[in-house]
Amino acid sequence: MAVSKTRRALGAGAAFVGVGAAGLLMAAPANAAVTGIEITTPSGYGSVADRYGSNCEYDVEASVDNASASIPVAFTVTPEGGTASSLGSEVPTGDTASTSWTPGAPGVYEITATQVISEDDPTTPNVDEYEESSDSMTATVGTGITAPDFSFLNGSLQVDLPWAGACIVVLP
Repeated sequence: MAVSKTRRALGAGAAFVGVGAAGLLMAAPANAAVTGIEITTPSGYGSVADRYGSNCEYDVEASVDNASASIPVAFTVTPEGGTASSLGSEVPTGDTASTSWTPGAPGVYEITATQVISEDDPTTPNVDEYEESSDSMTATVGTGITAPDFSFLNGSLQVDLPWAGACIVVLP
């Protein structure tokens, strides 16, 4: 009879652990989370690798793990030693949200993507209070020049330059 009680106790314990684990696995996350941020436009051409050019436009993309249409991603940029300024707020499409950025001067910048939800948001009923998720990256910017967008026309032959409209970084 002692074996029977032991088996029942072990069985009940295993069932309790199993129900708890199933509850954890089935619980949906309460918030949308920014999982990454990157500049998807290639850095500028020139003698300086992995630098972006001032006055050139770049696409910035944030990845999210839950693309709820009601939770926009806010983008900010902060120059080293300066104050943050907004790049705008975009609603994710699929699992990404994007914006554009044109650095005005050479320097080091921190670009941040943030999603904020609160208990007042009707699309996130499991949230008990304010929650925030963000990610950031650093971008180094040198002096940039945008290559002119033109083509050569020689009789009936038109030659389009492959680098037209690209950013050339001339100084670090």
